[in-house]
Amino acid sequence: MVYSSEAEAPVRQLVEALEPFRALRPGSTVVLKPNIVLSRRNWLGANTRPEVVEALVVMLREHGVQEITIADGSGMGESATRAFSICGYDEIAARHGVRLLDIERDRFVTVPTKSAGPFRELSISQTVARCDYLVNIPVIKAHCQTRMTCSLKNLKGVMPPQLKSGFHGTDLERAIAQLAELVRPDFILADGAYGDLRSELGGNPVNLGVMAAGYDPLAVDVFAAQTLGFAPREIAHLAQYARFRGLNLPSFRPDLRELNRSAGAQSAQRAQAEPLGSKRYRCSIEVGSVCSTCYANLQFALERLSEQRRLQPGDTVRIGQNAAGAAGEARAGGAAAGGSGTDRRPNAGGRTILVGDCPVREHRAARGSQRADPARAGGGGPSSRGGATVEIEGCPPSADEIVARLESHRTPQRMQKLDDRR
Repeated sequence: MVYSSEAEAPVRQLVEALEPFRALRPGSTVVLKPNIVLSRRNWLGANTRPEVVEALVVMLREHGVQEITIADGSGMGESATRAFSICGYDEIAARHGVRLLDIERDRFVTVPTKSAGPFRELSISQTVARCDYLVNIPVIKAHCQTRMTCSLKNLKGVMPPQLKSGFHGTDLERAIAQLAELVRPDFILADGAYGDLRSELGGNPVNLGVMAAGYDPLAVDVFAAQTLGFAPREIAHLAQYARFRGLNLPSFRPDLRELNRSAGAQSAQRAQAEPLGSKRYRCSIEVGSVCSTCYANLQFALERLSEQRRLQPGDTVRIGQNAAGAAGEARAGGAAAGGSGTDRRPNAGGRTILVGDCPVREHRAARGSQRADPARAGGGGPSSRGGATVEIEGCPPSADEIVARLESHRTPQRMQKLDDRR
């Protein structure tokens, strides 16, 4: 994986690291299968970015490959043909002489399924079924029904529209796993620069700033689930696909190689995302100078924690360098009164949640200053409010790491409430 919101450079970095095109010959037929679910202009966070696909086309041309097709079938009520024009794929085809295919206009072949499920056979795009090499280029994003979508679910685009619709009228998760057994991409490159926070249809794009590539769709999708704040076992089609392959998903660990480090503290790119101070989350949030990936991971984690009702009104979340501000740090790392962008005040007993290495280091340094100068202690730090400090290290910590850490940490008041409910 690569930390980046660009396209050409990270694609080249991933391809050069994995060398997926090394064995291809000039006469090989290659299909690039992006995720083009929307044919509207506000497609960011829903569709694969065209510049990512173009970067792959350029590298395939460098390997001498001539027969390249960019193919997809859009979501229900949408049109891949129209999306090709809106998103700039028409220009890519003209520049590089590649073919564009709206799969809904293709011919289809019928293939028997391999495992028990809602379908005994499935119809697959003839172009996809007969190509020499298939590259799956999904978006890492949330999904309203399956919770998240990446490489496995992106394969739905290779089917005719009536069958795609039929998937949603049956056991969708098992059907996705059945399809994934039949259509196995030769290479997967997942575009996580922008992924939608809540839906496959966009509307809430978040600057995740990551891209990942690999050969195993389960490995890529496990990485995607964790990036979005899910434990992989919570995603039913991943669990089903793992069972089909005879794998134990809870113990499955992708061999993850980071090709670069996170960009470090910088101004968060918030223009495309819902402000963290939104009243959607039941806590106070203080944002300092933070890299976009860390900021995005927190957003996805907060979404998951909010769904699970794990956040408390007394909690204060800090992310980035100097998140509490000079006044907050002068009080020995305690929570400032109210988070940036919010009118909530920390309640006594609430947690101070430090997300990422930046606020953790600052908190520890301030705590060390307290010990060196006792006169500075007692000025409204977490212990004086009766709350706890939760340190979540990482540069950046993934969304699932943030969720898991807070799931394992509850205040005594919260534990008592849970006991009372029982």
